[in-house]
Amino acid sequence: MSPPTPPPSEPTVHGAHNPPSAPQAPDMVCFGYGPSWSVQFLRREARYLGINEPDQYFLGAFYWVANDKVWDWHREDGKTPPPGSYDLSASIQPKACKDPVRKRTYPYSAQVNLPTGDIVTGCCRKLRPGEAPIGKEGFPPSENTPNGPPTPITPAPHNGH
Repeated sequence: MSPPTPPPSEPTVHGAHNPPSAPQAPDMVCFGYGPSWSVQFLRREARYLGINEPDQYFLGAFYWVANDKVWDWHREDGKTPPPGSYDLSASIQPKACKDPVRKRTYPYSAQVNLPTGDIVTGCCRKLRPGEAPIGKEGFPPSENTPNGPPTPITPAPHNGH
């Protein structure tokens, strides 16, 4: 029998190194430039938003590192990346981050090891309700399944062009 699946509303894993009193990481999107990159962290999944390439999905979780006051995210599925590619991991600090392009300050700073092999820094913010969490099959995720309900997303109507 397999171990029980953690509830989808708990993005941070609890255990000996991550007690229930540890701060919970919110669902968030992190982004930066040089190269341009973006990663969404939603529940126990990360979605690397590829630039001129398909999105990539990773199962994993946040762990609170109390000494450094950061959330570390890394894969949990035990898979190693395919030959010639890299894994995804992140360290996110609840510390203000100034975005030089958008000229805004965001509540979280990040250092991310991208699946392209680049190590980048950037800013993060909480995801807004319903914002961009699209599963692997092109459906919004539901509470019951990580890939969403069995109905397709309806395209937006167009003006007959």
